[in-house]
Amino acid sequence: MTDIKKLIAQAVSALEAEIETVREKPSTDILFNGSRSESKVPDTVDYAFESHQPSIRFAEEIKAVSGEKSWTVHPVSFEENVVTLRFPEDAGSSIDKLHVEWENDFILKKLLGEITRFEGKSRKDLVRLERLFSPNGDDLPGEEKVLADADRNEAQMDAIRKAMQRRTLFIWGPPGTGKTATLGYIIANYLRQGKRVLFASNTNRAVDVGLLSAMDALHEIEAGVDEKRISRFGDAALNDPKLDPVLFEQQIEQIRTEKKSEASEWIELMQRREQALKAVKKRLTDGKKPTNNQELELKLIEQKIKDAGGIEMLEERIDDLNQVNERVELKRKQLVATTFAKICTSDLFHDLEFDAVVIDEGSMASLPYMMVLASLAKWHIIVVGDPMQLPPIALTSEREAREFLERDIFTTVSGAAKSDELFKWHDRNPDFTAFFDTQYRLESSLADIISSVFYEGRLKTGKTEERSLNDVSARSFHLVDTSRYGAFLEQKSGERGFKPINIVHQQVIEKLLKNMSGRGILMERIGVIVPFRSAVYDLRNRLYEAGIRNVEVGTIHTFQGREKDYIIFDTVMSGEKQRGQKRHYSVRPLDEEKNGLSVPRLLNVAFSRSKKELVVIADMDHINRIYGNKFLGRLLKRIGG
Repeated sequence: MTDIKKLIAQAVSALEAEIETVREKPSTDILFNGSRSESKVPDTVDYAFESHQPSIRFAEEIKAVSGEKSWTVHPVSFEENVVTLRFPEDAGSSIDKLHVEWENDFILKKLLGEITRFEGKSRKDLVRLERLFSPNGDDLPGEEKVLADADRNEAQMDAIRKAMQRRTLFIWGPPGTGKTATLGYIIANYLRQGKRVLFASNTNRAVDVGLLSAMDALHEIEAGVDEKRISRFGDAALNDPKLDPVLFEQQIEQIRTEKKSEASEWIELMQRREQALKAVKKRLTDGKKPTNNQELELKLIEQKIKDAGGIEMLEERIDDLNQVNERVELKRKQLVATTFAKICTSDLFHDLEFDAVVIDEGSMASLPYMMVLASLAKWHIIVVGDPMQLPPIALTSEREAREFLERDIFTTVSGAAKSDELFKWHDRNPDFTAFFDTQYRLESSLADIISSVFYEGRLKTGKTEERSLNDVSARSFHLVDTSRYGAFLEQKSGERGFKPINIVHQQVIEKLLKNMSGRGILMERIGVIVPFRSAVYDLRNRLYEAGIRNVEVGTIHTFQGREKDYIIFDTVMSGEKQRGQKRHYSVRPLDEEKNGLSVPRLLNVAFSRSKKELVVIADMDHINRIYGNKFLGRLLKRIGG
């Protein structure tokens, strides 16, 4: 059984180390094509840029540099991967390129505050955390019948049934296995039973997608839940009209409008009373009796005020109608959907509790986040994720702190250090685990390879495909071997840390994108994945200079939980030129001897983001020398075989 007290102490220590590191190493990004817009604050100007770092929204201030000019700017909003920054002056009609840097410790400090609340609590008070970290498959009494659509397969239906009956359930869902749709039916069935549900995920986009799935499921099973009792807390990433009526801020604004309308009637009554009294007083001052109409009007007004409870009661009512208690309104909701970060950064969630807490992308959540979420769950906690996808990431160089923060809940509860141990844990514990064994997204040729390399061959394909694995021209994956082009690695001069440059690979990507454009493929449908952040910036700059716009370039973490029709994965690595010789060596993101279970997770994400076609760029001479019998080598041999 997990020692919860020890876990809490480790979380506090690890978060303190991470906060210290984040302060020493500010976050950075390069933003392009900033468009000017009108600011609501005098003497300031807003500019909107595309960005794939949502954490920028939490920056208290941002250092921004463009050419010779520098500013201190502030984030205004982050929606649909567009960040709006407020400048202290007009920087022109547009800003082509902006270097930004900011401290990113706000969420971490809030998370640490939540964890420290657990210190000093008795073991009895921490039973909800015990249920998460030491599940036992106990049944809960209740209705066994569940409702879903006809498209749910047996593994998915099994998960829905278990979710209704278990206190704790871990749902392991590889890419394209219908996690989101099934999660929607789990939430809908809880709501049908009258339970309050918190749905949380790592990103705003994932929250929106999951909430829309739950709303569709509610409609499908005719659960009869009033839309007013559903709330999307925080910033929506998707521009979907179905989200508009459930946005918490809009719901609060509507309540304010309704209250103001009701208050205005009473305010008008009080004003009429004051005017009537003034008119009567003036008559009396002038030595005249009030008119019959004046007396009648005042009598009617006084009667209405009396019926309302008297002047003091009416003044209290007006005061109450001019205020909205957001915490009370949030507590009235039956379904609340938001991000992990919002739960920790918003005071409205303090001491709230829900009958069920459903967590999407649970394998990406750090253990401190999972503790906070578990503390809110009265009866059920459902963790949905894929432990063969990306784990949480940490920046601290303190070994124990980094190892703790990069552990995910699946490997922590299972104690697994290898993928086969995860499957053994699942096989031993069918009471509180579920595995989705059929994928419907990837083309079967690529899915078969991913299944055999990452999922012990357990992942079946429910998508029909008229392609042959032996028909190279018809495959949904391709390998470009750059060893034939003399690929080699260089290091950025004058730069600290490992900053590799592979010019040959950059040339291949540029040519490949131009060819795809010539085939009529829109650049918005293409994603380019590289394993190093420095390589992202280098490639973005090259493509920008080459006139190739709207292609998303990012690290593997950038694309977690997302997909594109076409993915180009550049391994970047080749032999490095040193004194006329090529030196071959492995690197942490690609070598499981240096990075353990994180390597197959990283590769699994990179290789499973494409809906139509995957192109891998690799120097196979280098790969065979260094990674021949490792995950990367085995995977690329299957791809190129």
